[in-house]
Amino acid sequence: MHLSFAQQKTISGTVTDQDGLPLPGVNILVKGTKIGTQTGFDGEYTIAGNVGQVLIYTYIGQKETTRAIGTNNVINVQMEEDAEALDEIVVTGVARGTSTKKLGFALSKVSEESLQNVPAADPANALRGKVAGVRIVSPSGNPSSDASIRLRGSTSISGSQSPLIIVDGIITDGSLKDIAVENIESMEVIKGAAASSLYGSLAGNGVIQIITKKGRGKMQVTVKTEYGFSEIANDYDLSSVHPYKNDSQGVRMGDWDNDPSTPDTSNFGFDLSTGNRVLDDDAVFDNPYLTNNINNVDNIFTNQPFETNTVSIGGSKNDINYFLSAQRNETKGIIEGLDPYKRNNFRANFDVKASDKVTVKFNGSLAQTKGINVTEQGQGANVFYSGLVVEPFIDLQEKTADGEYSNVPSGYEVQGSNFQNPLYVLQNRRDGFDRQRMLLGASLNYDITDNFSFSAQQSLDQTIYSYKGIVKSGFITPTPSPTLNNGSITLNESKTSTLVSSMQLNYFTELSPDLNFAASLKYLFENRQFKSLNTSGYDFIAAQGVETIQNTPIDNRSVSSYYQKEIAKNYFVNVDLDYKDKLILNGLVRFDQSSLFGSDERNKMYYRGSLAYRLSQDLDINGIEEFKLRAAYGTAGQRPPAFNAQYETFTVNANSIVPGALGNTFLKPSETRELEVGLDIDFLDRFSFSTSYADTKTIDAMIQVPLSGVAGFSTQWQNIGEISSKYIEMSLSGNIIKNKNFSWDFQVNFDKGTQEITDLNGIAPFTRNTNSAIDIFRVEENLPYGTMFGQTFAKSTDQLITDNSGAVLNGTQGGTVSDYSVNSDGFVVLTSAIGTADEAPVKLYDEASNSDLISKIGDTNPDFNVGFSSSFKYKNLGLYVLTDWQQGGDIYNYTKQLLYFNERHIDLQTFGAAGKNQNYAQNIYNKSDPTDHFVEDGSFVKIREISLDYTLTGEQMNIDFIDSIKFGISGRNLFTWTNYTGWDPEVAIGQNPTNFRLDEFAYPNFRNYSFTFMIKF
Repeated sequence: MHLSFAQQKTISGTVTDQDGLPLPGVNILVKGTKIGTQTGFDGEYTIAGNVGQVLIYTYIGQKETTRAIGTNNVINVQMEEDAEALDEIVVTGVARGTSTKKLGFALSKVSEESLQNVPAADPANALRGKVAGVRIVSPSGNPSSDASIRLRGSTSISGSQSPLIIVDGIITDGSLKDIAVENIESMEVIKGAAASSLYGSLAGNGVIQIITKKGRGKMQVTVKTEYGFSEIANDYDLSSVHPYKNDSQGVRMGDWDNDPSTPDTSNFGFDLSTGNRVLDDDAVFDNPYLTNNINNVDNIFTNQPFETNTVSIGGSKNDINYFLSAQRNETKGIIEGLDPYKRNNFRANFDVKASDKVTVKFNGSLAQTKGINVTEQGQGANVFYSGLVVEPFIDLQEKTADGEYSNVPSGYEVQGSNFQNPLYVLQNRRDGFDRQRMLLGASLNYDITDNFSFSAQQSLDQTIYSYKGIVKSGFITPTPSPTLNNGSITLNESKTSTLVSSMQLNYFTELSPDLNFAASLKYLFENRQFKSLNTSGYDFIAAQGVETIQNTPIDNRSVSSYYQKEIAKNYFVNVDLDYKDKLILNGLVRFDQSSLFGSDERNKMYYRGSLAYRLSQDLDINGIEEFKLRAAYGTAGQRPPAFNAQYETFTVNANSIVPGALGNTFLKPSETRELEVGLDIDFLDRFSFSTSYADTKTIDAMIQVPLSGVAGFSTQWQNIGEISSKYIEMSLSGNIIKNKNFSWDFQVNFDKGTQEITDLNGIAPFTRNTNSAIDIFRVEENLPYGTMFGQTFAKSTDQLITDNSGAVLNGTQGGTVSDYSVNSDGFVVLTSAIGTADEAPVKLYDEASNSDLISKIGDTNPDFNVGFSSSFKYKNLGLYVLTDWQQGGDIYNYTKQLLYFNERHIDLQTFGAAGKNQNYAQNIYNKSDPTDHFVEDGSFVKIREISLDYTLTGEQMNIDFIDSIKFGISGRNLFTWTNYTGWDPEVAIGQNPTNFRLDEFAYPNFRNYSFTFMIKF
């Protein structure tokens, strides 16, 4: 029988890989037509075609396969792995897209699958535990706050540790917070100067590039919703006893609040004649709260909902790839009565192949966020301070007759602290912001000839920020405040824009059959601007509710503005030599010019040289598919942190002009030099191992140096600092089991490093001001960056210092060494004082200064970090687990120290049980000066992420228009094993959270649980 070409029929079949496992998402196209389809979850497909036509099967990592339509209605295809296609192509740190197997430096790539298992709130948190050498710290659990990132060791002493963030080639000037994880296809991370030299003075802290999704194949619509709730992860143990007198009869001792309309809620001693509480005779913490035992922490920090809804559409048609996405996120955190953090994201990506030689790309995003600022460090209106300090006879949920929370709930006068009812504060103060951030990028690629290509890109990162702070008229503060009590308003507006233009010319040729040559020449122009307008006023004139600047007296108003502009020009040339696909040499030189550099230091050169040797191309090693040795040496840097650092500054007021900082026309960017060596191995067709060693030194680090009074100016920015680090990183990943029904994948990341300040050019050691009530972090030559200094309590009588007559100099109690011993808490005390009001720990003594010794008491740097992730798939069921382990790294628990002072910490109950009194605890409190007693080990093991999901395909449900439906449950920060006694060991202060780990009533990181539903059409 003869079949004509025009005879149409339906073809079905299954597509598998080289191991016989089904391949979902294989593109199948009828050659010469626009008819196409994709395989489903089980690798099955159906397509219509004519006998004699050819089907083309394409899939990433597999060789293209063709089959002719003949008499059979079933065509099963087993595809073959394409080794070259499997080489991951990366674009970060290189002049043009390059296979990872040909890189001479370390680059980590996080895949979409790893990111989407349990999508984090933002890309920074999505990196946790997934890349060796990357340290992520969330200094605040506030949903409005950013996580901080450090790649390897610190490269500055006074500046930022944050890496350069690039999104689809757009050099940004902002954080990762505004980017929806659901839109990310992959993330590329280069951690050191050797890898980031391509970006010069922008990239001394390394680079993270986000690659967003692109449309491929037939149109696919994805709808996803995630709903869950957050909760505080741990309890905070507080004392349930006090050292004050209780009424022996257990009855009220009078109307101590002088308000007959409110019943007394306390029945411990209160002297009406003096207004003071009365200490028990022994002043020991052993008197229970007899009446009320209110858990105010549970009343303030409650379970709160969060929700994320995403819809996207992507595909390709007629030489156009497109991806469109919209997302809305709303998160309330854990604080009762606080408005939620809201974020709306919109993204559009288009790739257009205008001709065989010209490709045009456009990508853009808009993020609209609304958030609340929450006071953390400090006392007074700090929610976390108040929640922990308040004693349990006070009910913070108490309301006044008009239905508002009381600022002075019953018993407030008894405690006599400076806390405020946080529920009252949240009801009467508004402290929030609106932010709009737009990222736009357009590029053109033109293949001039087979050897020459040209590309140009224009990008914009623009942020418009608006802040409003309102205090209602009549607001009550612990002590009278003329700027708050009659109402106040603060309005801040700012606009930041980064406009970058670039042009690049690429050349490629074969110098010989064995030697390939490539060169790139690029010019980059930056125009960065920042302007702000800040206004404030207090003491509202009109009635309540008129909250405008105009409603304040002119004399109480303040207005200021600021404008800054930076122009930078950058040039680089990059050369690559590839000998037999096994020996790859790279050389790079970059010249930077910036108006931030001092007028006498306008030019700076950065460079890189790298070598990769693919040993496996020369040697056939049994069980090893790829074995690469690599080495790179390169430089990068950071620009001066302030525009006005090169100029003199003055403060002008009505009566005088006061000099501020002295300008420095010789101020130049820092230079970070790094040697990186490593190896990469793929073995047994299922495992990959990578290790790197990096030796980094930053010279010309910028420090704001105090000047003598003779200079007339108080400070000057100078290039005088030097900081060094050494890091080793290892990563192992692979497939333990892989068959048709079951697979088990894993990845382990390990890093260990040191960082040390090696030179201050003669500047005396100083303690960093971190805007905390306590200054503790020491900057000194030959000490780790992150060293804590303070006083130390003696733990052995051998630590006592005596004079020539044998008298102990430590403390004020005198005696000889034989008069002292170690008490039950491990402190050296005067033996005769044990169990009395005079028992007090003794501190180490400094004979040179004739005072308590100030020395190193802690180091925030961890010993090592480990991240372990594992995913399991059994048929349609999937399980993913991510564990994060940090060993070592000290935290200064200033929260604990202040709870000693406020007589609320659980330790005081322990002291009381041992007969130790109020003076003993206050001696350890040490007048709020730093001591080693409040330095704690910050080691932890965390179950970061767990997800369990079940996927049904449209074929399994016999629904043609549905590709798949996925149901999932997940949890984040579920379990933490740690000896740290605070809420969470991941705590720091915002000024430098990756180095300065200090706990001062911070918003704790919380756990959450969620349910996810996703459908693809």
